[in-house]
Amino acid sequence: MVVNVFISAVTTDTLSRKDAVAWVNNLLKSHFTKVEEMASGAAYCQLTHLLFNNSINLRKVKFNPRSEPDILNNWKVLTTAWKHLEIDKPVDVEKMKKAKFQDNMEFLQWFYKFFNANLAVEPEDYDAVAARFGEDLPALKGATGARPAAPAPRTVAAAPKAKPLPTSVPPVVSKPAPAVTSNVRNGARPAPATSAGSRRSENSPNEDILKQEVEKQKTVASEWETMAKEMESEREFYYAMLQQVEGLLHEADELKSATIDKESLRSILYQGNKDTEQNGEENPQLQDALAANLDDTETF
Repeated sequence: MVVNVFISAVTTDTLSRKDAVAWVNNLLKSHFTKVEEMASGAAYCQLTHLLFNNSINLRKVKFNPRSEPDILNNWKVLTTAWKHLEIDKPVDVEKMKKAKFQDNMEFLQWFYKFFNANLAVEPEDYDAVAARFGEDLPALKGATGARPAAPAPRTVAAAPKAKPLPTSVPPVVSKPAPAVTSNVRNGARPAPATSAGSRRSENSPNEDILKQEVEKQKTVASEWETMAKEMESEREFYYAMLQQVEGLLHEADELKSATIDKESLRSILYQGNKDTEQNGEENPQLQDALAANLDDTETF
């Protein structure tokens, strides 16, 4: 019998973005690089096939869909199988197919908890690649299998016809040999005194300017990359915090309570970003602000 679960962020089952992608790749021997690629639905079809012993016909699944109808086909195959298995999770296909990070991350978090709740035996003997008929998931970039076009045949120009030699050959006039200088006699030839040679050995001003501009652009690109990583880390930190607060609301609804425990909320708000904790850094301004807000009221 299927064990249905509800999503709650206040649990040890919650995964980070990188851990979630690594979990899927480990089970399916796939090479997903980001959560948004799960929007095709193909991975969920095979994970259900693994979990419930061939409950889905994988021949109907488009593992590398090329159009929106292929994606819709995968989600239809999945939801049909879930209906027979009596899985009561609603799937908003219109949101999932747009490949937004938040929608797909929430769905993957739920499926991770659902998978662990229904896993009876570790799938050690499951050959994921053979089950999907040796197809890559997703397809590797550049591996299209197209053969290069054959080179066009070269056209050989016809050799010009030799002109007939004149009947009368003009007499050959011998020119006097040039005078040999003492330098040539000694085996040394003077270098040609041209201004072009000296110019080649020196970098032109334009080349130096271009090199400086390239280095400047590399520095700017590195700064933007660092800024993007920091923004992504901050986004995940606050998203995880909101998920945990949402979990407290779910627990309060189940207990039919009109309040939320202050200490539980404080433990969520005071936990630091994982990246910040690893570096041993804190944000005292954020903690002071949170402490001031929490001290005003005991419950919410």
